[in-house]
Amino acid sequence: MAEKQKFEKQERVELGTFEGDIEIRDCRFLVPQQGDTIVVGGTLRIQGDTIIEGSLKAHALEAKTRDRIIIEGNLEVETIAKVEKGSLEVRGSVKAKQVEADGSLSIDQDLMCNVAKGGGSLRVGGNAVAQRLMGGGSVKVDGDAQAERINAGGSVKVGGRIDTDELRVGGSGKCATGRIGKVEIGGSFKATGAVEVEEIDVGGSAVVGPGSKVADVDVGGSFKSTGGIAFGTIDVGGAVKLGGDSKGAFIDVGGALKVEGSLETVDGFDVGGKAVIEGKLISSDTIKVGGTLVVEDEIETYRIAVGGRVEAKRTNASDGFRIGKRGEVKGPVQSREILVRERARTDDLYGEDIRIEERARVGSVYGKDVYIEREAIVEGDLLYTDSLEVEEGAKLRKDSKQVDQLPEADDVL
Repeated sequence: MAEKQKFEKQERVELGTFEGDIEIRDCRFLVPQQGDTIVVGGTLRIQGDTIIEGSLKAHALEAKTRDRIIIEGNLEVETIAKVEKGSLEVRGSVKAKQVEADGSLSIDQDLMCNVAKGGGSLRVGGNAVAQRLMGGGSVKVDGDAQAERINAGGSVKVGGRIDTDELRVGGSGKCATGRIGKVEIGGSFKATGAVEVEEIDVGGSAVVGPGSKVADVDVGGSFKSTGGIAFGTIDVGGAVKLGGDSKGAFIDVGGALKVEGSLETVDGFDVGGKAVIEGKLISSDTIKVGGTLVVEDEIETYRIAVGGRVEAKRTNASDGFRIGKRGEVKGPVQSREILVRERARTDDLYGEDIRIEERARVGSVYGKDVYIEREAIVEGDLLYTDSLEVEEGAKLRKDSKQVDQLPEADDVL
C-alpha cells in the first residue's frame, strides 16, 4: 500500500519527493525542501487557502478552498488538478490532462492540457494548447490558442493566433489572426488581422481583418472587413462594409452595402437598401438592389434589377437590365433585354429587345426590337434594325432610323 502523509494547521510545511498521497489541512505555506520543486507520486489533497512557494509535480491535485490556491512556480500533474469552490493561480506554466477551478483559473505562462475550465474565468498569460478551453464568464489567452473548442458565457479574447474548430461565446469574441471552424457568438466578433473561418454566426456585429477568407457569414446586425477579403456567402440583416477589393459567391444584405474597392461575385448579390462600390462591379449572376446602386467604375453582370437608382460609368448586363418605376439610371446601359419601367429616367440604351414604359424618359436608343409606350420620351438618337413600335403620345426628339446594322456599342456609349 502506498504511503500517506498528513499535515494539519501548520504555518509552513516543507516537502521534498514523496511517492504516496499527501493531505494538507489548513497549512498556509508549502515549501520545497530542496531546489524549487515539490514532487508527489500520488495525490496532493489540500484543504484551505494555501501558497506553494515553488513548482509542483504530482499524479493529481485535489483542493478545496473558499479563496485561492497559489502556485508560485510551474504545475505539472499526470491526471487532474481541481480546485473546488475557490480559485487556482499558477505563476508559471501548467501541464495536465485536466485543470479546473470552480472560481477563476489563472496561469501566467503557458498551458498544455486536454481540458481547462474556470467556473468564473480562465486566463492564460502565454500560449495555450488544449482540446477544450472553457470559462463560465470569460476566456483570455494573451498568446496563441490552439484548441478543438473554446467556450465562454461572456467573452473570449486571444491576443495571438487562434486555431480552433469551434468558438462559442455568449457575449463577445476577439482574436488577432488564425483559423476558426465555426464562430457562434450572441453579441460581437472581431478579428484584427487575417482569419480563415468556415462559418460566422453572430447575433450582433462581426469584423474581420484584411486578407481574411470567410466561407459563410450569417450576422443579424452588421459585418465589416478592414481590408479586402475572399468569401463564400454573406447574409447580413443590417449593413456590410468591405474595406478593399473583395471576391466571393453571394451577398444578401437587408440594409446597405459598401465596398472600398472592386467587388466580384459568382452568384450575384441582393441588397435591400443602398449599395456603393468604389471600384468595378463584376457578377456572373443577377444583381438585385431595392434602393440605390452606385458604382464608381463599370458594372459587368449577367442580369441586373434595381428598384431606385443606378449610377455607373457603364452598365453591361449580358442577359437583362431592369430599372423600377420612377427609377433613375446614370451612365449608359448595354444588355440583351432592357426594361425601363414607368416614369423612370435613363441615359443611353443599347440592346436587342428594349421596352420603354409610359412616361419614362431616356437618352439615345440603339436596339434590334424597340417598343415605346405612350408619353415616353426619347431625348437622343433612335436606331433599330428589326422592329419599332411607338404608342400614340410618345415623343421622339429626333427621327427614328432603321439601319442594317447597329454601330458598335463602344462607339456610341
